[in-house]
Amino acid sequence: MANTIRVFDFDINIHGANVVVCREPLCSRCLSDGEVDAQIRLLKDDLDSVAIKMKRAIRKQAGEPLVLG
Repeated sequence: MANTIRVFDFDINIHGANVVVCREPLCSRCLSDGEVDAQIRLLKDDLDSVAIKMKRAIRKQAGEPLVLG
């Protein structure tokens, strides 16, 4: 998932982790169903990547093992 469009990121502090939007608009203008599907797929992949990073950061902050499960 390293090849994401990097629209989303996260911020973490003692109160927890938040997903943040780094770029607006979230996707380019779409003119077809295929373009819509491709843009949404990229956004989903980006969120999945952020989720993995957030889980690692939360576990690290809590002093837990970094194994995702």
